[in-house]
Amino acid sequence: MSHANKELWSPLRTGMAFLLVVLISTTVFTGVGLLLTGTDALNAEDASALRLLQFFNSIGLFLLPPIILGYWVSKKPWDFLALKIPENKSPSLLIALVMIAVGSFFAIDLLSQINTLLLPDTSWVQELEAQEAKVAFTLQRLLSNMTVGTLLLNGIVMVAAPAFGEEFFFRGVLQRLFTERWSHHGAILLTALCFGLIHMQPLSLLPILFMGLVFGYVKHWTGSLWAPIALHFINNGVALSSAYLNDGQLPTESTLNSTLWPIMGLVLLAAGLWMLWQQKAA
Repeated sequence: MSHANKELWSPLRTGMAFLLVVLISTTVFTGVGLLLTGTDALNAEDASALRLLQFFNSIGLFLLPPIILGYWVSKKPWDFLALKIPENKSPSLLIALVMIAVGSFFAIDLLSQINTLLLPDTSWVQELEAQEAKVAFTLQRLLSNMTVGTLLLNGIVMVAAPAFGEEFFFRGVLQRLFTERWSHHGAILLTALCFGLIHMQPLSLLPILFMGLVFGYVKHWTGSLWAPIALHFINNGVALSSAYLNDGQLPTESTLNSTLWPIMGLVLLAAGLWMLWQQKAA
């Protein structure tokens, strides 16, 4: 097998093993988290308890299972997760990633506006809005009373843990397993769909799906999981920094109020993706 399975496991067997690990790890870590935090975390009443529970959930659901699976099924677990330095170490790779990171913010803003325009004013949309309001409330509790100390803690829970954990889980394992069954385009799309749905933010599905696609293609073109981890870290880190500078409030002003900057941002994104694609094709 391409990832050096010890017993030449099929993708189905590897996937079932991954599901088992996820279920056990999530149950254990969520249980420990609840024992430490109590019901205050579930009700989002105590920000510190909520933050601790979020951290345990991220470790138990996203980060630890891919690592365990890698050691279980592969002779080279870090190669299984594509945790290697990109073969192309030229400055153009770094330039392309910076262009993608900057341009993505404008694409996310545009897709958020499109996402809103496409939704009709119906009861089921209102139910989606209620669901997303719960997510927004949890997020707001984490961002409340932002001091330097809470900024650092939020940096671990809201930036580092998702960047590493979600990339290990989705691009490190799911995309790899899907690629063994479908083309890399199909695998990237399916992984991005799973990535979008698990965030439970239906009114933000388009921008989240888009970022899943970007992370997937960046991982495919660079051959390394470190590249999407870096982009994921930057995306979350900029959002957290903006909230810190805005008294705990995520910025709501759209870049689409201007014409020049969004166009330049999208051009920058397209150029960065094209550069990576060209390097892969070379």
